[in-house]
Amino acid sequence: VQNQVNQEGHEIAKDKRKNLEEDALIALDKTSKALQALDENKSDEALKLLSETSTKLKKLIKDKPELANAPVAVSLETYDAVIDLSTILETQRIATHLLIDGEIQAVKTLLEPIRSEMVVTTTSLPLATYPDAIAEITPLINDGKTEEAKQALQTVLGTVVIEEEILPLPILRAEMFIKLAEIKAKIKRNALEQGELNDLFSAAIYELAVAEAMGYGDTGTYAEFAKEISKIKEETNNKKASSGFFDTIKDLFHSFGSKENNKSLEDK
Repeated sequence: VQNQVNQEGHEIAKDKRKNLEEDALIALDKTSKALQALDENKSDEALKLLSETSTKLKKLIKDKPELANAPVAVSLETYDAVIDLSTILETQRIATHLLIDGEIQAVKTLLEPIRSEMVVTTTSLPLATYPDAIAEITPLINDGKTEEAKQALQTVLGTVVIEEEILPLPILRAEMFIKLAEIKAKIKRNALEQGELNDLFSAAIYELAVAEAMGYGDTGTYAEFAKEISKIKEETNNKKASSGFFDTIKDLFHSFGSKENNKSLEDK
């Protein structure tokens, strides 16, 4: 199951990389090289690179006027706490008492490791501001204000849009267990195979409990999951081949979605 979860995360990142904008990538690279050229006192080369940057961005905006942010990089990171449900709940209890006592930093330190997720991060150039910022640097170079131009370039390079898509691992694992359960439910089963099917349901329920304890999603959603798994267990408890009972819970997983946090970062 974990291998399948890892593969799903990589596939999501791979799909996002298909949307990277080549012109934006080139523009970012040329902006960086222009800064390097200024460091080497090569003003003419810097001006040429900035001109090429502007040309690439103007082409991109013309071709895709609806594009607000141009993706230039995608990364995938995994954070998976090796921790059981009872420890998570105990940590919650301790954190609550610390928070009541005003120990905010202690709470932060305590809760920081309690995460089980893949984070797909997309870095983009903000097309509303990046081209204009580049255009303002050329006059500085022409006027011999090299240090000001370098500072402005550093600011431009540090101005990006960061989009994070958070994929809760317990939810992905629970979904994989349910997919395996559906496969097993479609065949006629002996007593051992029926036990294996029930184990898959139990594993899914446990992962969902972990996800809820870690704060992914809302409590109402988990109540729906529990209700639906209970219903499926009842319908498949006769060892007969069963199908059609998994449609609702698959829809629940699909609609659970991902939690996205968008923020703009600017170095000053």
